[in-house]
Amino acid sequence: MSWSCKEVYYPDDIESAEQIPVIQGEIHENEVPVVQLTWALRYGDKLTEYISGAEVEVSDDWGNSVNLLETAAGSYTATSAEFMGVVGRTYTLNVRLPDGNEYVSSPAFLSGRSQIDSLYADPDIREVYSYGTSNKPIVEYQRGLYIIADLSCNADSVLYYRFNTRVTKEIEYTEDPGTLASKTVYVWKNSTLDNIYSVNQTIEYNNLQVLREHHVGFLHFDYDPHNYTNKQTAPYPTGWVLIFKVYAISAEIYDYYNSMSLQLNANDQMFAPVPSQVKSTVHCLTNPKKDVIGVFEASSVTTVYKAFAWRNTEVYQSKVLESFPEDLQDGTTKPFPPEFWVSFY
Repeated sequence: MSWSCKEVYYPDDIESAEQIPVIQGEIHENEVPVVQLTWALRYGDKLTEYISGAEVEVSDDWGNSVNLLETAAGSYTATSAEFMGVVGRTYTLNVRLPDGNEYVSSPAFLSGRSQIDSLYADPDIREVYSYGTSNKPIVEYQRGLYIIADLSCNADSVLYYRFNTRVTKEIEYTEDPGTLASKTVYVWKNSTLDNIYSVNQTIEYNNLQVLREHHVGFLHFDYDPHNYTNKQTAPYPTGWVLIFKVYAISAEIYDYYNSMSLQLNANDQMFAPVPSQVKSTVHCLTNPKKDVIGVFEASSVTTVYKAFAWRNTEVYQSKVLESFPEDLQDGTTKPFPPEFWVSFY
């Protein structure tokens, strides 16, 4: 009664030799199209295999088209700015792989930009659970900021959005504290607050399409005074700078990203979702039964630059910025802050 036999189950097709292409492309307003081609990772694979030598074309409903060139292994893009995304047009991706199979995407409409009403924070404490060496649950209470967004638009039908948020965390500490040689050290670290599968949709309210209290993510105020040493003070997180991007997408593209999110997050389920739940927007013309995973996204992008600083569980500070470096790499400098540093003093 206290134990049972367990047998590992291996499906017959888990080690199938068939290669499944993954086709991921996008075209944004005022930007050239970009496409990446890879083979899906098979059971036991660890390294991504890129697809080179393909013929890739993007066309619109006005009769324009462009052939993309391979600029890196598996990466294809237009080399001139003559073909760029335009709001109101519909785009289609065609791909012919070296094996002769041809793939086409569903037509993707490039809609107008979204309206971000506000990006704000809610200071709070969250519970994070982990397991110790004895497999007993450990609860950690983290202080910080829940980041939330509100959007609205005067539209007749439901609107669909994809979100992506880049975070630059600013940290300060003092070297040689209490001496004439003391100096401030400025550290910045980059991360992503959400992922490319973070999507949501509006509902109708007072003749508007609105999205209220979309949870972007949590900024952990991880200051530990015990990290103080004779050589330096404990690193203090002074703030975070968010590059908050909202992509206006179609219902079909929303379904693809939402199905990917459900595929990768099997919360509260006994068994993980099966791969067939992924709703690809790309299909094979030469062999309709051939498996393929992919999406071609046409979207406009709205960007908000905003900095936040945690003070306590009731108070936080924020600043709206006109711009912030989007290709910033992690770094450290002393004794003066870099030009892009956002100060709340």
